[in-house]
Amino acid sequence: MEPIKGGTLATPAPSVADVLKKAEPDMSVASWAIRYVASLENVIVVLSGMSNQEQMDDNISYMRDFVPLTAQEQEVIHQVQDIMASLDQIPCTACHYCTPGCPVHMPIPEIFEAMNRNILFGNKESAIKRYQRVTKETGPEDCIACGQCEAACPQHIAIIEQLKRTQEAFS
Repeated sequence: MEPIKGGTLATPAPSVADVLKKAEPDMSVASWAIRYVASLENVIVVLSGMSNQEQMDDNISYMRDFVPLTAQEQEVIHQVQDIMASLDQIPCTACHYCTPGCPVHMPIPEIFEAMNRNILFGNKESAIKRYQRVTKETGPEDCIACGQCEAACPQHIAIIEQLKRTQEAFS
């Protein structure tokens, strides 16, 4: 997995990134999420998945001499939480736990990524191209609603319902 909730907090919607960059132009977007968790009471260790040296260097830069979020920074986090709550995105982290037992081999995380691109970035044309690319072999219309995916999902996503929603959005 990518860092920070499957990468969704490292590359958030532009409206979220704008708030964070306005508050602290020199801080990475991902650092806000890690510092938020590390600032919580009774948190001793924060684990962050990293995919490359740049991400590791970034994590080290603000965790080496850790400074908890200030009250002003907490307010920025609240603004971001409000913005993110207003977005009707699918909370998929692309862990792929849902896919191994799927009898029709549905690329569920990739389908949800296309939908979230549309929701977060408002680029429906790009999202449709992505959707069409990932559903060439199997798409939401092939779902037999067995529920295996939902039982395996650590995010407790109503996958069958979200597949239908995605299909409707891109049909």
